[in-house]
Amino acid sequence: MAKGKSNIEITGVSELLQKIEKAGGKVEEAVRKCVENSLEQVGLRMQLFMMEHKFSGDTYESYEVTPTKIKKNGIVEADVGYNIKKGGLPAIFLDVGTPTRPGYFFRQLAIENSREELRQIQKATLEEILEDLN
Repeated sequence: MAKGKSNIEITGVSELLQKIEKAGGKVEEAVRKCVENSLEQVGLRMQLFMMEHKFSGDTYESYEVTPTKIKKNGIVEADVGYNIKKGGLPAIFLDVGTPTRPGYFFRQLAIENSREELRQIQKATLEEILEDLN
Protein backbone atom coordinates (compact mmCIF):
# COMPACT_ATOMS: atom_id res chain seq x y z
CA MET A 1 0.00 0.00 0.00
CA ALA A 2 1.31 3.42 -0.93
CA LYS A 3 2.21 5.64 2.00
CA GLY A 4 2.45 9.38 2.24
CA LYS A 5 -1.03 10.37 1.12
CA SER A 6 -1.93 13.70 -0.46
CA ASN A 7 -5.31 14.92 -1.61
CA ILE A 8 -6.32 15.83 -5.14
CA GLU A 9 -9.47 17.91 -5.22
CA ILE A 10 -11.79 17.99 -8.19
CA THR A 11 -13.10 21.52 -8.51
CA GLY A 12 -14.78 23.67 -11.12
CA VAL A 13 -16.52 20.80 -12.88
CA SER A 14 -19.87 20.69 -11.10
CA GLU A 15 -21.71 21.87 -14.24
CA LEU A 16 -20.24 19.00 -16.26
CA LEU A 17 -21.11 16.51 -13.51
CA GLN A 18 -24.71 17.77 -13.51
CA LYS A 19 -24.89 17.33 -17.29
CA ILE A 20 -23.54 13.79 -16.96
CA GLU A 21 -26.15 13.01 -14.33
CA LYS A 22 -28.96 14.45 -16.51
CA ALA A 23 -27.72 12.38 -19.46
CA GLY A 24 -28.07 9.23 -17.37
CA GLY A 25 -24.43 8.76 -16.48
CA LYS A 26 -23.05 7.73 -13.11
CA VAL A 27 -21.37 10.65 -11.37
CA GLU A 28 -19.31 8.40 -9.08
CA GLU A 29 -17.82 6.57 -12.05
CA ALA A 30 -17.08 9.88 -13.80
CA VAL A 31 -15.27 11.17 -10.72
CA ARG A 32 -13.39 7.87 -10.43
CA LYS A 33 -12.18 8.24 -14.01
CA CYS A 34 -11.07 11.83 -13.28
CA VAL A 35 -9.07 10.67 -10.27
CA GLU A 36 -7.44 7.86 -12.26
CA ASN A 37 -6.42 10.23 -15.05
CA SER A 38 -5.20 12.84 -12.55
CA LEU A 39 -3.04 10.27 -10.77
CA GLU A 40 -1.15 9.64 -14.00
CA GLN A 41 -0.03 13.30 -14.12
CA VAL A 42 0.87 13.46 -10.42
CA GLY A 43 2.64 10.12 -10.64
CA LEU A 44 4.69 11.29 -13.59
CA ARG A 45 5.90 14.34 -11.66
CA MET A 46 6.74 12.19 -8.63
CA GLN A 47 8.66 9.70 -10.76
CA LEU A 48 10.61 12.49 -12.47
CA PHE A 49 11.64 13.86 -9.09
CA MET A 50 12.63 10.40 -7.89
CA MET A 51 14.78 9.91 -11.00
CA GLU A 52 16.59 13.20 -10.36
CA HIS A 53 17.56 11.97 -6.89
CA LYS A 54 18.27 8.39 -7.85
CA PHE A 55 21.10 6.77 -5.94
CA SER A 56 20.21 3.15 -5.35
CA GLY A 57 16.90 3.17 -7.21
CA ASP A 58 14.97 1.99 -4.13
CA THR A 59 12.75 5.06 -3.98
CA TYR A 60 11.90 4.90 -7.67
CA GLU A 61 11.24 1.15 -7.55
CA SER A 62 8.94 1.57 -4.53
CA TYR A 63 6.58 3.96 -6.38
CA GLU A 64 3.04 2.65 -6.79
CA VAL A 65 -0.55 3.67 -7.39
CA THR A 66 -3.40 1.72 -5.83
CA PRO A 67 -6.66 1.22 -7.73
CA THR A 68 -9.40 3.76 -7.10
CA LYS A 69 -12.26 2.88 -4.80
CA ILE A 70 -15.46 4.66 -3.85
CA LYS A 71 -16.05 4.91 -0.11
CA LYS A 72 -19.50 4.77 1.50
CA ASN A 73 -19.62 8.56 1.84
CA GLY A 74 -19.05 8.96 -1.92
CA ILE A 75 -15.40 9.98 -1.73
CA VAL A 76 -13.25 8.50 -4.48
CA GLU A 77 -9.89 7.44 -3.13
CA ALA A 78 -6.63 6.10 -4.48
CA ASP A 79 -3.15 6.14 -3.05
CA VAL A 80 -0.11 7.33 -4.94
CA GLY A 81 3.29 7.26 -3.32
CA TYR A 82 5.98 4.91 -2.19
CA ASN A 83 5.58 1.47 -0.68
CA ILE A 84 7.80 0.96 2.35
CA LYS A 85 7.71 -2.83 1.96
CA LYS A 86 9.12 -2.45 -1.56
CA GLY A 87 12.08 -0.38 -0.36
CA GLY A 88 10.44 3.01 -0.05
CA LEU A 89 11.79 3.87 3.39
CA PRO A 90 14.42 6.26 1.96
CA ALA A 91 11.59 8.12 0.21
CA ILE A 92 10.25 9.24 3.58
CA PHE A 93 13.55 10.93 4.41
CA LEU A 94 13.82 12.39 0.92
CA ASP A 95 10.26 13.68 1.09
CA VAL A 96 9.89 14.99 4.65
CA GLY A 97 13.52 15.28 5.69
CA THR A 98 15.51 14.25 8.74
CA PRO A 99 16.59 16.15 11.85
CA THR A 100 19.69 17.31 9.97
CA ARG A 101 18.43 17.59 6.38
CA PRO A 102 15.32 19.41 5.13
CA GLY A 103 12.83 17.52 3.00
CA TYR A 104 11.88 18.15 -0.61
CA PHE A 105 8.12 17.56 -0.08
CA PHE A 106 7.93 16.10 -3.57
CA ARG A 107 4.52 14.47 -3.06
CA GLN A 108 2.82 17.77 -2.28
CA LEU A 109 4.82 19.65 -4.90
CA ALA A 110 3.79 17.10 -7.53
CA ILE A 111 0.17 18.05 -6.89
CA GLU A 112 0.70 21.79 -6.43
CA ASN A 113 2.79 22.09 -9.61
CA SER A 114 0.18 20.12 -11.57
CA ARG A 115 -2.97 21.99 -10.54
CA GLU A 116 -3.66 23.59 -13.92
CA GLU A 117 -2.90 20.36 -15.80
CA LEU A 118 -5.16 18.48 -13.38
CA ARG A 119 -8.04 20.87 -14.05
CA GLN A 120 -7.59 20.41 -17.78
CA ILE A 121 -7.34 16.61 -17.46
CA GLN A 122 -10.46 16.45 -15.30
CA LYS A 123 -12.45 18.73 -17.59
CA ALA A 124 -11.38 16.80 -20.69
CA THR A 125 -12.24 13.48 -19.01
CA LEU A 126 -15.72 14.66 -18.06
CA GLU A 127 -16.35 16.17 -21.51
CA GLU A 128 -15.34 12.84 -23.07
CA ILE A 129 -17.73 10.95 -20.79
CA LEU A 130 -20.52 13.40 -21.58
CA GLU A 131 -19.84 13.06 -25.31
CA ASP A 132 -20.06 9.26 -25.04
CA LEU A 133 -23.42 9.56 -23.27
CA ASN A 134 -24.92 11.77 -25.99
